[in-house]
Amino acid sequence: MPRTKQKTSKKIDESGLNLDFSRSPTVYKFLQSNAFVRGIMGAVGSGKTYACCAEVMMRAVQQKPSPVDGIRYSRCAIVRNSYPMLKTTTIKTWLELFPENVFGAMNWTPPITHHIRLPAREGASGIDLEVMFIALDSPTRDIKKLLSLELTFAFVSEARELPKAVIDGITHRVGRYPTKRDGGATWRGLWLDTNPMDNDHWYHLMAEQTDMRGKHAWKFFKQPPGVLEVSPDKLPENPEANDHTFAAGKWWKVNEKAENLNNLPAGYYQQMLPGKNLDWIQCYAAGQYTFVKEGKSVWEEYNDQVMSGVVEYDSNLPLQVGLDFGLTPAAVIGQKHLSGVWVILHEIVSFDMGLERFCNQLLTELNMRFPKSEIKIYGDPAGMARDQIYEVTAFDHLRTIGLNAQPAPSNNFKVRREAGAAPMLRLIKGKPGLMVNVDCKQLRKALSGGYHFKRVNIGAGQERFKDMPNKNESSHIGDAYGYLLTGGGEHKRMTTGRARFGNSFSRSNRPNAVQDFDVFSL
Repeated sequence: MPRTKQKTSKKIDESGLNLDFSRSPTVYKFLQSNAFVRGIMGAVGSGKTYACCAEVMMRAVQQKPSPVDGIRYSRCAIVRNSYPMLKTTTIKTWLELFPENVFGAMNWTPPITHHIRLPAREGASGIDLEVMFIALDSPTRDIKKLLSLELTFAFVSEARELPKAVIDGITHRVGRYPTKRDGGATWRGLWLDTNPMDNDHWYHLMAEQTDMRGKHAWKFFKQPPGVLEVSPDKLPENPEANDHTFAAGKWWKVNEKAENLNNLPAGYYQQMLPGKNLDWIQCYAAGQYTFVKEGKSVWEEYNDQVMSGVVEYDSNLPLQVGLDFGLTPAAVIGQKHLSGVWVILHEIVSFDMGLERFCNQLLTELNMRFPKSEIKIYGDPAGMARDQIYEVTAFDHLRTIGLNAQPAPSNNFKVRREAGAAPMLRLIKGKPGLMVNVDCKQLRKALSGGYHFKRVNIGAGQERFKDMPNKNESSHIGDAYGYLLTGGGEHKRMTTGRARFGNSFSRSNRPNAVQDFDVFSL
């Protein structure tokens, strides 16, 4: 079909799928783009994953035939964060488009592969398309496996669940198949689909804040919301009778410009809204950037609306700093007032930064922001472990640059959790016992549920979670907060046997620090 007619009708039939995107203009523009890296974000049910799967075949059809045998060769990796999500969502959509009884059987042994071979017919060249479904359950092992592949193009499903390093790595694996002998790749690139995420995510940074220019610039497409919030003054007399739905304290209506509505069951969005919190609705139904808590928060006592705001530094009070070491060290800086109120003033979060660089950054910011304060630093007790080569500890290194740090009184997670919760449970002169600077975005995200216990089982009407929190981008700043509050004395109710809840730990049976820190292996 001539390209002019495609643009007019918004139909794509090169693949033989006869796809009609007349009611999904954003999806259509996304599929027409040849940007090397491009992403599409939208609400659930907006058809983005379906379109991304269809594009695999579209690109295979557009691949030029091999000069050797006339076959169009291509290889694609479809990537997601875990095999359960890959099987229950992405592969399910794939097989709706390309069922095994028509396009050949899947090889279900990991990596799951669908090798589609279509013979030449009616003057069209044959197709040899190899689709590999890759899950990244084990980041180190699986990412290495992914980054050894020779691909033509790739599709990342639910990109918000993966670190940007994975995206960056895939960019140099595409365009490497077929070989020059078979004509090379006609087009190479990577496309992404995703539900919305919070505004400190790498996707948000790239899509909304990074100035991308030139012919190789990444392109991002945002679908219209599935639902729209309706203000009380614009409600009809009988909202529910006029297809308005009340949920999370607000009224909502289906957006007439939402994409893929014609393929959704009647009442799809209206039925999903009740029982959901506002963040969930804004993310999954309205398609807005927002943070959605997953699992069970380590500090369910924290209320960001009440416990965050503008705070003031008191130069007459000592500064107290909590440190978490490792490849992604973090620091939380605060003060405890005589009233018992904890004020969190500043955070320092790093990624792939060695201890020496991080400590220098910490020293610089302390001198710049708080030049006159006495400083008390409490670090992960695991930092007492000596490096096998250099025979120094993390605390030794801190002292060499003038930062006198000491191990936090306990490395037991339950003690740190209860210490962190203690000021959240206090009410002092009508105000909470913890106030976090509104600018400490990473800590606020961690306290709000970014640092959480992963859900492991749902059954018999009950939820179950792991005993230890999930290690992710929020865990390091969360641990630093725990070390700060433990070092600041909030652990004493636990270690003296006066805990209000949880297990009690006496000083005599306090567990030894885990010796797992290698200061110069970073």
